[in-house]
Amino acid sequence: MKLPNNNLGFTLIELLVVASLTVLIMLTVTIMFTTFLVASQKANIQQRVKSEGERALSRIEFILLNSRQLVPGLDGATSCTNDPDVPMTNIAVEGLDGHITTLQAYPEEEPKIASHSTAVNDYYYLTSDETTLSNLEFICLSGAENSHYLNVSFDLKIGSGAEADRETTIESFSTGVTLRN
Repeated sequence: MKLPNNNLGFTLIELLVVASLTVLIMLTVTIMFTTFLVASQKANIQQRVKSEGERALSRIEFILLNSRQLVPGLDGATSCTNDPDVPMTNIAVEGLDGHITTLQAYPEEEPKIASHSTAVNDYYYLTSDETTLSNLEFICLSGAENSHYLNVSFDLKIGSGAEADRETTIESFSTGVTLRN
């Protein structure tokens, strides 16, 4: 009498193959998810830098467009170098209210774009503590009838590493304004 052959289980090799495939699929999904998170974090940091830089440019343009005239800057002599090869590190304008507003990088240790007004005799920062400012330059060119063209440029950085670091972003900003005076 022969007993029926009831192989109801799996062999060890079949179980190892299924386990290996499951591990490979989970590893692939984990890598894809991690890559998505890193890309999302980098995009978020880039958006914050762009937003802050554009807000600072907008405020600088507002100050310059609503000025009466250029006045000597912090060095006490230069109001416009009229040389594109010699950028200035600060610019001062007399506002419509008669007060002097100076745009510059301040403080020296952890610079931000600062607006110093004689109306309140204090600094108003156009960039936050989260960003690091570098290369703030003003190029001033004189035109006909005592008009002035100002080009403002600067770099903002969030993060402490190199630009390729996933938690660090550096953006350059620039704008040009023709003063009404």
